[in-house]
Amino acid sequence: MPQLAYTFAILFVALPAAFAHGDLHDAIDAVSRVIAESPSDAALILRRAELHRLHQNWPAAKADYDQARKLRPDMEIVTFGLAQMRLAQDREKDALKLLDEFLAKRPEHAGGRALRADILEKRGDWRKADADLAAAVASSPEPHYATARALLLERHGRPKAAALCLDEASRARGRVPVLEHHALEIEERAGLTDAALRRLDHLIACEPRPDIWLARQARLFEKAGRAEEARDAWQRAAAAFEKVPAYKQTSKTNRKLAAEIAAGRAGTAKVQ
Repeated sequence: MPQLAYTFAILFVALPAAFAHGDLHDAIDAVSRVIAESPSDAALILRRAELHRLHQNWPAAKADYDQARKLRPDMEIVTFGLAQMRLAQDREKDALKLLDEFLAKRPEHAGGRALRADILEKRGDWRKADADLAAAVASSPEPHYATARALLLERHGRPKAAALCLDEASRARGRVPVLEHHALEIEERAGLTDAALRRLDHLIACEPRPDIWLARQARLFEKAGRAEEARDAWQRAAAAFEKVPAYKQTSKTNRKLAAEIAAGRAGTAKVQ
């Protein structure tokens, strides 16, 4: 394979989520020139199919998918591309059938699992969607699959399971703060105050800016009517903020936080 063709072949899996139409035209033209040199290269043809799909040129995309499959019947990822195209065409039933076919051969493919989960939830089968997202979480280190699963569980009235899912995924990856933050948001939305406060204790101890989390804890104590604990949290937030380097304290975000802490301390002082 010529070097240029090899370059296109290895890059097709990393297509951007969106192109300007002019960029797509340029990319399609570039790949087409390389295909002219290597007309039997299924990976190149698949790349062009993906570009046509993003451009919503369905006949051209389908022709390239079919050609790639003809050249490489063992290249299962073609089926995934076709499924994405059918979903973009609002042919959900066809997309689901293709995803079933693809995942029967590639059950570890997290993207395929997540896409099928989205369809299954829309069709009312959220438990099967959850199973697919659980498989995606298990097979991929990317944290967004755990977030997607947690949000699905939250949508279907299971906030505790949602937070647990995020905690397990975080631990399995050696602690992912963003997952813990999402779990806190779910607990707060669900009114799981005690669980949220325990999580805030953990974040205060682990995060590099405890003042941020102490202020959040103070607000939660106030919301729960626990004035004495709120007062203590505001005081601790103020002390922690003082340890923030002076040049950082002047940023817009930190000035807002300082004002919030001052107001919180003043407000709790009035109810002593």
